[in-house]
Amino acid sequence: MYPSFMDEDVVDGMDTFDSSFFSKVDAHDELCSMPDDVFESPPLSATYFRGLPQPEDGKSPEAEQPFQRAGPSRGLPVVAAAGPKRGKRIASRVKHFAFDRKKRYYGLGVVGKWLNRTYRRSISSMVRSQLELTDSHRPYFTYWITFVHIIITLLIICTYGIAPIGFAQHLTTALVLRNKGVYESVKYMQQENFWIGPSSIDLIHLGAKYSPCMRKDQQIEKLIQKERDQERESGCCVQNDNSGCVQTLQVDCSETLATFVKWPDNSPAFDLNNSSRKRISGAVCAQDPRTCEEPASNLPHIWPDDITKWPICTDQAKSNHTGLLHIDCDIKGRPCCLGTKGSCQITTREYCEFMHGYFHEEATLCSQVHCMDEVCGLLPFRNPESPDQIYRLWLSLFLHAGVIHCLVSVIFQMTVLRDLEKLAGWHRISIIYILSGITGNLASAIFLPYRAEVGPAGSQFGLLACLFVELFQSWQVLEKPMKAFLNLSGIVLFLFLCGLLPWIDNIAHIFGFLSGLLLSFAFLPYITFGTMDKYRKRVMIIVSMLVFVGLFASLVIWLYVYPINWHWIEHLTCLPFTDRFCEKYDLNQVLH
Repeated sequence: MYPSFMDEDVVDGMDTFDSSFFSKVDAHDELCSMPDDVFESPPLSATYFRGLPQPEDGKSPEAEQPFQRAGPSRGLPVVAAAGPKRGKRIASRVKHFAFDRKKRYYGLGVVGKWLNRTYRRSISSMVRSQLELTDSHRPYFTYWITFVHIIITLLIICTYGIAPIGFAQHLTTALVLRNKGVYESVKYMQQENFWIGPSSIDLIHLGAKYSPCMRKDQQIEKLIQKERDQERESGCCVQNDNSGCVQTLQVDCSETLATFVKWPDNSPAFDLNNSSRKRISGAVCAQDPRTCEEPASNLPHIWPDDITKWPICTDQAKSNHTGLLHIDCDIKGRPCCLGTKGSCQITTREYCEFMHGYFHEEATLCSQVHCMDEVCGLLPFRNPESPDQIYRLWLSLFLHAGVIHCLVSVIFQMTVLRDLEKLAGWHRISIIYILSGITGNLASAIFLPYRAEVGPAGSQFGLLACLFVELFQSWQVLEKPMKAFLNLSGIVLFLFLCGLLPWIDNIAHIFGFLSGLLLSFAFLPYITFGTMDKYRKRVMIIVSMLVFVGLFASLVIWLYVYPINWHWIEHLTCLPFTDRFCEKYDLNQVLH
């Protein structure tokens, strides 16, 4: 057990922490100019007492400092204010807020202020000197990440609009032209967004954390293989009244109103690899190896006797009367990618647009399009059959599900993140913020693969872990540290319980917190309470980094090398209080 965590007594000898420690004001401090006040970090004594008049009620300015004195109060010299108060020198409150360099005390901060933390009455001279030398940094990273979040959220809403607002599913019904040439009543169900933002499909297209876009998914692979097996058995259904044709299965083609063209029964093409053998895979509406000129089916590039491997014909022979029913007809349906799992249907453009799908005018078969590439968006896959958008792990940290979601992030970052960055600096806090968010998204991609998640939830819980580490590192200088620990634990426990509600990614919260805890031990500044404590904390830095690397490597292996599927872990992010409490928030669209 590290003494800086739990020991009640400090290691070094105790000195009385009286006001003389703060009253060392020299002439240089008295003559500091306004730019020095704004852009320099004055010593602790000058920060609190330079230029402050003595109150009429006799209350010492020392009452405002975070340290408690053991001895009797000592009077301070009254320094007359030569000009207006420093807080009024900058006209704009926004500018004053942005350039605030008020001393950030180790172990206290904005959360410590909310929870009424104070230092002990007596602190050793060694620790006291470390607290005095603690620097306060400008929160550049906080301002940058907050600005980026706001701008991206506004651009997304202006571009993609707002989905139906609420917690249930939104149902839309309309009469839509279908493959048979008649209008049918069609239903489209869409998950509502209570964050006031775009739909889930749009968020996936923008870069949300979504496993099927980052790796090959077994469930989606089975779905695609099933569709291709059915496509091999399909043929061209030609209407007898010459109203059109569509690629479909024989059971879906009317025996009285249409003619089902299927090889080798209806004018099949010959296999050029074996001139005596007729093709058995086909026919395909509006496509035939005998009439396609680009790419032509000639030696050595002969189309295989498997329509699921046929290319897209970009140049068809210019003839309206080929004598082939499946070529001379007017095609009514083409491939349409629907839903979030890359499902494909041969359907009309009207139906595809109503179902918010991606219509492919250039193709005739579903095997000729790559629906997951369409669903995921962003940069195309290097191999259309293998999703590889690993960059979603960090890209989703800059996205939000809506206005309310972004507002929560802005408030959190301008309070907690800003306060921690003043303590640690932009380089340390940015490492903790980004790596915690990536680790949380990585775990969420493993255990919640079909849920699209956006936002820096893992990063924010990593920052909450920083508060615990700071508390542990300053345990010996705080008054009632156990009370401070229980107060902070209660707040974090409440936030974890909120993660049990639908559409809140508690997996990212948990692993973001764990990674933030490890990274905070490695990167946050600390104070020491003796030689042994110094070496212990250095060992803790090495151990924390090794454990974090092991955790991160394990998650990468579980995502790409040995995928795991633990269904029970889903209860950590959504408890099924009712039968449909969690089920209705599945992102897979219900199509009718």
